[in-house]
Amino acid sequence: MKKQNTLILVTLFAIISLITSCQSDIKEVHPDVSDIEVEFDIIRLDEIVSNMDTNKLSYELDVVMDKYPAAATLYFGTLNPFTASRNRDTIALRLGAFLRDPFFQNLQDTIGLIYGDMSDIKDEYTEAYRYFHHYFPEADIANVYTMNTGFNYQRFLLPDDDESNALGVSLDLFLGDEYPYKRIDPQNPSFSTYLTRSFNKEHLVKKTIEILVDDQIGNANGVRMIDHMIHNGKRLYILDHLLPEKHDSIIMEYTTDQMQWAKENELAMWTFFFDQELFYETNMMSINKYLSPSPNSPGMPTNAPGRTANYMGWQIVKKYMQRNPKATMQDLIAYTDAQKFLEESKYKPR
Repeated sequence: MKKQNTLILVTLFAIISLITSCQSDIKEVHPDVSDIEVEFDIIRLDEIVSNMDTNKLSYELDVVMDKYPAAATLYFGTLNPFTASRNRDTIALRLGAFLRDPFFQNLQDTIGLIYGDMSDIKDEYTEAYRYFHHYFPEADIANVYTMNTGFNYQRFLLPDDDESNALGVSLDLFLGDEYPYKRIDPQNPSFSTYLTRSFNKEHLVKKTIEILVDDQIGNANGVRMIDHMIHNGKRLYILDHLLPEKHDSIIMEYTTDQMQWAKENELAMWTFFFDQELFYETNMMSINKYLSPSPNSPGMPTNAPGRTANYMGWQIVKKYMQRNPKATMQDLIAYTDAQKFLEESKYKPR
C-alpha cells in the first residue's frame, strides 16, 4: 500500500508539472537606485592578521586592536580565543603558533588566490546596499570584515566601532563548490554537498546580506509551518528585491534544475502539504526539512529539493504584494498574522 501511495504522489507531481510548465512569472520593475550614495568599507582582516610580523606580535596585536577594536576583539577573543589569557607573552605565543601553522598558511594562500581582488564583490555590495537604503532608509550600511576562521564561522553580524551593524564573513567558507570541504571533517553535516555547493563567490553577498534582512524581520510569529512559511517567504522576497540581478536559484540556494522543478510543481507541492495536513503542524521534526536546508523534501519525488515550504511562502508573499502595491517592506514585516496574510494574498498555486 505504501508503494502504491508513493506511486500516486509521483504521478500527481508529473501530471501537474506538465499542466503548469508553460506558465511564466510576472516580471517586476525595480526602482532606480543609481543616484543613492552608500559608504562602507571592506576591511581585509584576514590579510591583516596573516601579514603580522611574528617577531613582534605583541606590538602587531596592539596595532590591530587599536585600529579595529570591535572586530579584532571578536576575532582574537571569540572566533580564535588567543586572548583567553591576560598575559601578553602567552597571547603572542599562541598567535605566533597559529600564524606559522601550515594549515592556516595554506588556507590563507587559497583565499588569496580567489579573493586577491574583491572589486567585483564590492560592486555587488554597493548595489545591494543602494536597494537596502531605498527600502530601509533608517538601517545601517554595514562595513564588511573579511576573516579566516578555519572553517568555524561563515557569516555573522557584529557591532562596529561606532556601535552600528557590521558584517563578518569568513572567506575560507566561500572557496567554491569544488573545494574539498568534505575532507576536512567527513562526519560534519555542515560540509554536506547540498550545503557546500553554495560556498562560493556567487553566493557570498546574498548569504551575508541575508543577515541584515534577518535583523529587520526578526523571528517568525508562531510555531506552525504556515507561520514559518510566510516568515521565510518574506525573507526571500526582500532578498530578491535587494539583489534583483541575482537568479532565483541564488536567492533560494537551489540548483537551476531544482528551481525549475519547484516552479513547475507549485500545485503539486501545495496539494501535498494540504493532504499531509502540514500547514498547521507544529512538530519541527515533521516539518524541518521543508523549512531548513536539506537534500530533499520527505514524501515528495526524489528530485524535490529541501525548503519547499519556503519556496511556497515566497510565492504567497509575491502574490500578496502584487495585490497590495502600496504596501512597503515595513508593512510587509509588520503583518504577522500568517493565516490572514495567506487569505488576503488570494494565492492560488500554478
